[in-house]
Parts: sequence; C-alpha cells; structure tokens
Amino acid sequence: MKRIILISLIALLVLPVLTQARVTYLSEKEYKALKKKERVAYWENLETDLAELQQRKADAIANQERYSARIKEVNALLKTSKTEYDKIHGGILAFLGVTKADFAAIMNKIKFFNSEIANWNNLTDKELWKAKKSVRALVVEYNDYRGSKFGKVPDFRKDFSDLDNKIANLEANLASAKPKYYEDDYKIVKGDWLSKIAQYSFIYGDMSKWPVIYRANRDQIKDPNLIYPDQVIKIPRGLPYEWKVYKGECLWRIAGYQEVYNNAAKWPLIYRANKDKIKDPDLIYPNQIFEIPRD
Repeated sequence: MKRIILISLIALLVLPVLTQARVTYLSEKEYKALKKKERVAYWENLETDLAELQQRKADAIANQERYSARIKEVNALLKTSKTEYDKIHGGILAFLGVTKADFAAIMNKIKFFNSEIANWNNLTDKELWKAKKSVRALVVEYNDYRGSKFGKVPDFRKDFSDLDNKIANLEANLASAKPKYYEDDYKIVKGDWLSKIAQYSFIYGDMSKWPVIYRANRDQIKDPNLIYPDQVIKIPRGLPYEWKVYKGECLWRIAGYQEVYNNAAKWPLIYRANKDKIKDPDLIYPNQIFEIPRD
C-alpha cells in the first residue's frame, strides 16, 4: 500500500508533464498484477523518471529567475526608450504645429480618401473616364494634404503610405481607362481664336489643326472667326470612330478631314462600312451617324 501511495504521489508531482514522461503509469490493480521482476523494473523506471522531472523543474526555476531578471532589464530599457520616444515625438509635433487634438481630424481625412478611392475603383473604365475631372481633383486634393503638416505626422506614416499606393493605382487605372478617342473641355479666354488655341502646346501645338476644333464644336460655333470668352468647347483627342454628318458634307469631304483619314480618296472605306445606311454614296444626309473604320 505504501508503494501505491508513493506511486500516486509521484504521479501528482509529474502530472503537468505527463505528456512528456517515458513511463506509463499503472493503476493499483495493474501494479498488483505485475510479477516481482516487473515491479522492480517499473519502480526503477519511476525513480529515473522522477529524477529527470526534478532536474527539469530545477532547470525551469533557474530559467525563470534568469528570464525574470531579463524581463526587468528589458522593462527598464523600454521605459527609457519610451521616455526618449515621447520626447522626440512631442518635438516633432511641436515643430509641425500639430497637437494630439488634431489626430481625429487627420484620421477622418484618411477615411475620406480611402472611401473616395474605393468608390472610384468600383466604376467601369467608361464610368471612371467620364468622372476623370473629379478623380483628378481628388488626386490634387490628396497630394496637397499629403504635403501639408498633417501628412507628415509620424503616427499616420503607414496610413499615408498605403494611400500613396492606392492613389498611384487609381491614377494608373484612370490612364488605362482612357479611350482611344475622347474630348477634353477648354474654356475660351479673351484674346483666343481657333488657330491660336490649336497652337497651344497642351492642345495640338499646331495652328493648322484649328478645323478639327471647329468641326467638333459646330453645334455652338456657327462662324469659326467668331468665338467668345467663357465659351466651353470640346478638344478632340485621338481619331474618332463615328462621324455625325453636317449640312454640305459628302463622303469624300469627310474622308479628307485631318481627324478622319486626311485623304479624300479613302471615302469608299466609309461607304462600305455603312452600306446599311447609305443607299447611294452621293446621297448622305445631315445628322446621319457613320462608323469610321480603323485598322
């Protein structure tokens, strides 16, 4: 019975580490069923196992003391480091002219930019390009804010770094959404005339292209020599894939336009592409819309 009690005591001592023990502990009934030699071997195994566990416990206590000392050392270093960090951090905020009270507003601005970018990213290419003015305005607003004192607060470094990537992706998406043909707006200022506008470097850099502008705005420019300040006109970009017929036009004239083929002899291309609308190539009518084939 004493042996059984001792075995039970040993089992209690090693209970936390049973999963790592080498000995399979027996019940009282199993122990009584052992032969004498088996009991001796079992007992020797228990003694060995107990010795190993006691050594592990001693090692753990020693490690615990060592780790406790290290923890105290690290905590002291951490306290010193935090004190220095808070000092430098406060200096940075003071230099920027930003207080902790500004943090909520900065975070709200970050949320605003993230929300706007998410909205633009949900659009189709066509919708995104149609909204290009608003998208570009958002990019300008972000860049201005990013360059302000609020964009330099170290606490929001990761937020702004993420936004930098998102803005770059948005600009790339806008660029890829640009159609082969589109129209920009231009607001006429005093002293402008069509050839002068066409010569601007940000328009065509070529005054001879003024008819391209005129033809794109025939709905509001009746006389190409008469344009007025504050008029908003369209500036064609690229080559059109469709053409709306105006009074006095014919297929060879349309084909000869710079923005179409710049070659009147190519009129049959338009005719063949629009045979369902053109019964006689010599008879076309205002407001008809023709496809302009492109290679």
